[in-house]
Amino acid sequence: MDKARKLGTFKNFVMGQCSEATISNAFEKHSAILRYLGSIDATGENLTSSHKSDAVKNCNCTIADVEHILAKYSWAKEAQRKIEKLKEEGKPLPKSFSEVQKLVGTTPLEVGRENLAKTGQISRNAPCPCRSGKRYKRCCGASTA
Repeated sequence: MDKARKLGTFKNFVMGQCSEATISNAFEKHSAILRYLGSIDATGENLTSSHKSDAVKNCNCTIADVEHILAKYSWAKEAQRKIEKLKEEGKPLPKSFSEVQKLVGTTPLEVGRENLAKTGQISRNAPCPCRSGKRYKRCCGASTA
């Protein structure tokens, strides 16, 4: 991630309108959370809710931030595994991000929402982590109730 920032290519991955400072802060937070959790478990598969709570305290972020970053990481690992399988089989590789999403079957945001709801770390009356502006019970939590 540091190389991408130095080269300036990370701007190509950003959709929407954000300032460079906002993007830089988001990448710093993302890096700090991954470094902290990586020191506990490099694979990210054996992390407990107490590890995630510690990351929230150490990295000055929310549990939703931690869950979304872990979801992006696990989604990327799954996408890489499926792309390598396609490569071994000699099938054509996806050429766009939407094709990769179709290959994996979900988006990183969907995985993050599911993980956050499963942990029970979000109150039904809290704002929804998808940032829709609705309460969790009226938005993403309505399907789980």
